[in-house]
Amino acid sequence: MDKNSVYRTNIIGAGEVGSAVSVDMDKNYVHKINSFYWDTKGNDFLGAIVLPLYGAYVSEEKCRLFGDVTGKKMLEIGCGNGQSLQYLGERKASELWAVDISEKQIEKAAQHLNACGLSAKFICTPMEEECGLPVDYFDFVYST
Repeated sequence: MDKNSVYRTNIIGAGEVGSAVSVDMDKNYVHKINSFYWDTKGNDFLGAIVLPLYGAYVSEEKCRLFGDVTGKKMLEIGCGNGQSLQYLGERKASELWAVDISEKQIEKAAQHLNACGLSAKFICTPMEEECGLPVDYFDFVYST
């Protein structure tokens, strides 16, 4: 399939459930729905899993997946309201970057970081789209 096509084939089901079904989906429609959700309902879930937490019982303090981020360039995919960026900024990461599909979440993240005395470079785009991010630039690319 042409990578520039607005339609993507997605496989739904398989394994123990039975046979898989192939469904063509309009990626622009999917992006619109996803963006709308995060613009309107996203805050209902934000804060549940943000750094330093990876879930109910796992944390960055325990696992040390990042280690010392001093001077590191960080890119978060799906930044939400900026709490994970704050965590890394307070640990002296040199650059904070973020991609999110929601303008509202980016606005909230920018406001949150500003209130903490931090800043980031934000790009509003679906995560799978080319958006001008520098290549071979970041020390860590993550999503929480």
